[in-house]
Amino acid sequence: MTKGIPVLMYHKVGPNRRSGRAEKLRVTPEKFDRQMSCLFKHGYGTIRVEELVTFCQKGGKLPEKRIIISFDDGYRDNFLYAFPLLRKYNFSAIIFLVSGCVGSVSKWDEGGAEALLNWEEIKEMGRGGMEFGSHGQTHRLLPSLSEEEMKEEIEQSKSLLEKRLGQAVEFFSYPWGKFDERVKHRVETCGYRASFSTRPGKNGRGEDPFALRRILIRGYDSRLHFLLNLKLGRSRI
Repeated sequence: MTKGIPVLMYHKVGPNRRSGRAEKLRVTPEKFDRQMSCLFKHGYGTIRVEELVTFCQKGGKLPEKRIIISFDDGYRDNFLYAFPLLRKYNFSAIIFLVSGCVGSVSKWDEGGAEALLNWEEIKEMGRGGMEFGSHGQTHRLLPSLSEEEMKEEIEQSKSLLEKRLGQAVEFFSYPWGKFDERVKHRVETCGYRASFSTRPGKNGRGEDPFALRRILIRGYDSRLHFLLNLKLGRSRI
């Protein structure tokens, strides 16, 4: 019986190291390759977000050792470094895009703005089996916004992504991981089926579909800690 589905949360996969706290979110391509190889050798396989949501709402059986790999923000290095390695191991992933900043740079980064995916790269990743969700229109802190501002940030992002991708966009990831009941309600009323938080743990039957849990993968995680994170459903302190 499946006890819970881990959702791994990545941000940046690239070789360029910078100073600052944000660097903990950058995993080198070599380390990402080792992590994907580790998953593959231990018999893990990826599922689509749709399967996770159905499992949480209705239960049922899934094959053992199923996971989801997710990326927040939509950095261009996801295409340059992560995408080829995901395909190498026949893994899928979902990338949460800041829709109004596609093709631009990450103005929210503490360590300095970095390049984001453009539409052609996104479409190529889609052809390669990747999924896409929304991370807001401009990466604003949602609980601090008025109802109208929040609606615009969440609703416009969905509309723009669906127009450019030519497919439904049903999943959301909270910018900065911050949300409250008001934010959850707005995401649901804007037509999303589920949303992802930064709450640690695995996702089992009955999990709130608008507060799905994830395991943060840090750049300094060792192989042992990576496996412990996966087993325990949380990142080490």
